[in-house]
Amino acid sequence: MTPTVGRFTSPTTVKKNTEQHKSKDNALRKRRTVVDLTLNMASVPHSLSHYIVFSYHKNHQELVFKVYQYLKGQNLPVWIDVEDGVNKDQYNSVREKITGLVCFMTPMYESSQRCQQDVEFAKNEGIPIIACRILRNWKPSGWLNKVTSDLLIIDLRDINDKNFEDKVQKLQQKLNWLLDTGRNSPVMSQSSVTDPSMLGDRSIVYKEPSTLPPKNKSSINHQKKHPVKYRMLPTTCRLYLSNVMTCSHEYILINANNHLHLFDKNLRLIRSNNDVRIAEIDLRDLCWCPNLNNFIILTRKQIYLMNPLTCKLSLIENFKSNDRLEEYVSCCCSDEKLYLVTCQLSTKTYFFHDYNLPTFRFCRKLRIRDLIGTSLLIQNGLFNKYEIEDLISIRYFQQKAAIIMRIASNWYIYIFSLHELPVLVKEYQLDGRSRMAILNPSTQWIVFKDYLANEFIQVNIDLKNNETDQSVDFVKGCIDFDAHLHSVALFGPSNLVLLIDNALILYKN
Repeated sequence: MTPTVGRFTSPTTVKKNTEQHKSKDNALRKRRTVVDLTLNMASVPHSLSHYIVFSYHKNHQELVFKVYQYLKGQNLPVWIDVEDGVNKDQYNSVREKITGLVCFMTPMYESSQRCQQDVEFAKNEGIPIIACRILRNWKPSGWLNKVTSDLLIIDLRDINDKNFEDKVQKLQQKLNWLLDTGRNSPVMSQSSVTDPSMLGDRSIVYKEPSTLPPKNKSSINHQKKHPVKYRMLPTTCRLYLSNVMTCSHEYILINANNHLHLFDKNLRLIRSNNDVRIAEIDLRDLCWCPNLNNFIILTRKQIYLMNPLTCKLSLIENFKSNDRLEEYVSCCCSDEKLYLVTCQLSTKTYFFHDYNLPTFRFCRKLRIRDLIGTSLLIQNGLFNKYEIEDLISIRYFQQKAAIIMRIASNWYIYIFSLHELPVLVKEYQLDGRSRMAILNPSTQWIVFKDYLANEFIQVNIDLKNNETDQSVDFVKGCIDFDAHLHSVALFGPSNLVLLIDNALILYKN
């Protein structure tokens, strides 16, 4: 009871007593909130050994309850306060059985003291947190952003009756994994994970494991296994993230926030180049040069070398071009050569160049259309020569170059032998604008979209066979957490690194 002002009570004493009273009330309310959260889970049946608790704001209770009913119908041990009630006698036994907290994030959730205490309790107790975003055009900030910024968010935005099941199944898949791995899961960990059995999302690669090629023993195994490491990018590496990435045996190089950033084998940022600004729109390609032990940075008009030990850039003077209508497109290296593709903008003509390493001595310049040959296409009843409408990238493997280009509105990989004069040896049609990473063995490639998408394909190239059986050679996978694939690169002899949204993810044989 708040004291009143009387003959024996001064206003100062009243104010002091009132403040003490409020402080005790707040402390008691906080303790009750924490106790309530743990006690409320006791209503789950005794036979269950794992509990998943829903934390939400009452304004979105209808949606959350619908999600709860669906997941409970899938035999998941989910709990929600509206349905399950409280049993205070089971406090001690239930406390150890809480496997995860699902928070449904909204502005109201962020402003709720009760919701904040739910999340902070889970964090302090080491309970994994799974965050779901409900509203479009809103992102968490403040305390909620600190807790969830390094989590892979489940996207429930724009959920409706038509897409409800598809969206909630993504949450269901993560909960299934969480129940399998137990309370010590690193779902909310900000550090990388080195044990495959402990990494976060079992659905991170394929929706259906059956889509993997069961009989092709030479097929790569990266997608069949769980990731061995993943790490969220630092906040300084999340803006203007380029879809160009490359690796050496020790380093991973990306471009973000208009600067280059170098990561080590543990996916940790070790250094950045902040001296030279390279805008995402100007960056054309990145490649590792084993002859020079440097990265080659290709922009529209200039070529740089980057020393991985210092992250310093040095301009290669040999490649200064005075032709304002010519731009660099892509590059790759062998042990002895640097290969470049340029475009003459006025005529939309693409050229192939090669240079000796380490001197960068010019060897030759050839028009790529001539390398394809004078074969004819029939289109609308007319014969047309091969005209290159667009070109994305060039990659080197085993004395051959693979170039992705668009001809007659279709995208292809053209493969050229480089022993003497480049000779076309094979073409492979794609289903859209793409980039690629060549793996070990080099006849196995990963092809991914040159725009944000959530899929990639594995291609096994048989250079001895002119026909390609897509049912064998074309394997389609899906990264299934509403994320977008920026890039893929081979890291070392057998590791595969994926740049997905704001995370680096490593697969290993």
